[in-house]
Amino acid sequence: MLTSIQVRLTLCLALLLFLPGAWAARIVSLAPNWSHTVSAVGAEEELVGVTRYARFPQSIPDKVAKGELAVVGGFTDIDPDVVAALKPDLALTASGLQLGLKAELEKRGIKVIHMEERSLAEVYAKIRALGEAIDHRPQAAALVDSIRAGLDKLASQYAAGEPLKVYYEINYLYKCVPGADSYISELIRLVGGEPVFAERAGMAPTVTWPEVVQSNPQVILLPTWPGATGPVFEGPQAGSGTTTVAEVQGRQGAESVFAVQHHQVKFIDSAVTKQAGPSIVTAARLLGEAIHGK
Repeated sequence: MLTSIQVRLTLCLALLLFLPGAWAARIVSLAPNWSHTVSAVGAEEELVGVTRYARFPQSIPDKVAKGELAVVGGFTDIDPDVVAALKPDLALTASGLQLGLKAELEKRGIKVIHMEERSLAEVYAKIRALGEAIDHRPQAAALVDSIRAGLDKLASQYAAGEPLKVYYEINYLYKCVPGADSYISELIRLVGGEPVFAERAGMAPTVTWPEVVQSNPQVILLPTWPGATGPVFEGPQAGSGTTTVAEVQGRQGAESVFAVQHHQVKFIDSAVTKQAGPSIVTAARLLGEAIHGK
């Protein structure tokens, strides 16, 4: 027969187990934006695995360097066995490139939250889904509110004036742009830009350089990131790294493009702009500064 003290202890333990935030999940983030989001909702200590591209916040690469956090791969080269070996309660995937990985992990009984990054509304919904899954609902809601407020402030800053036509070249070899199913198109519009070809379906629809010349963008944005090299046009590494302003200027017909004529071919830190999470406001600010020169 239980004593009164044992009964009290049992009740206290039961209540503790059901308090929001009391359950410690084992989380594997398979995309950099998710690692940052997990940290931003106060669950960084629950991360047991990240990718080698996890850059934000600095505490995550620091933990990786100290051997305190496992690296499971890059983005498209992640081995499900490596993920499963970490015994995660939750895995976080992103974009169509990881749909196969998502399916394989779910087949193994691992819960997955997947973000396609198609729109800001979807990003907000998935942040809230993460908060729900790991009992960090208030923190997730606060993060969404913070992103919304930051974007509203930027939108008001760029509300006046005619939008500038922007060609955001995601890759210099396999030319593609943020499309109708990309939150980046939303961000460009939010800061006073009009992304060319953004009416095309998909996250990153392909375009041709002659089409770009004909569209005559006023600003051309080229992605770069820390340690970026390139361009590479031949061999197995073709399309890797980034390109240069000079390479763009030397393309056929480039001399007739407004952005080239007026020296508006610029670099943008894609390690930030392609982070659908806490970096969204920073991404919008960088886009606005690059597009308008301020």
